[in-house]
Amino acid sequence: MKNKFGTCGIIIGGLALMLALIHFWAGPFSPQPSLESIVAEKAASIRQATIDALKGKKADSEPVKNDFNTDKITHIVTAVLGGLAFILAALSFSNHESKRAAGGAAALGISAIAFQFIAMYAMALLVVILISAVLSSLGDAI
Repeated sequence: MKNKFGTCGIIIGGLALMLALIHFWAGPFSPQPSLESIVAEKAASIRQATIDALKGKKADSEPVKNDFNTDKITHIVTAVLGGLAFILAALSFSNHESKRAAGGAAALGISAIAFQFIAMYAMALLVVILISAVLSSLGDAI
């Protein structure tokens, strides 16, 4: 087997990309609060923090709990597998293995990680747009 690092990188990168796609299309696997409740809680929190700031009160900062659930573990495993595929691609390239194998492993690893970030930021942008729409409608009601 001449391209051992590249082949292992392609296999691991393919697994990482498949895990990212499965999580995107079939997930989330952990129970999630509804989008309406998230937007309502954030809008109420922002409104209250703004009123407190205008009154001169200090903001109460609660530490954010870092709970591990199935979705978070899936994101971590996907990132680790994608990074490992990229490292194997670099090892394949430095050992003068086939450039196709090294490039394929690198492309799959980077694609798995990039897919997660793009999906995460697209959803975050959607939540920000929804929160701003709710806050603007609350501004008319105040």
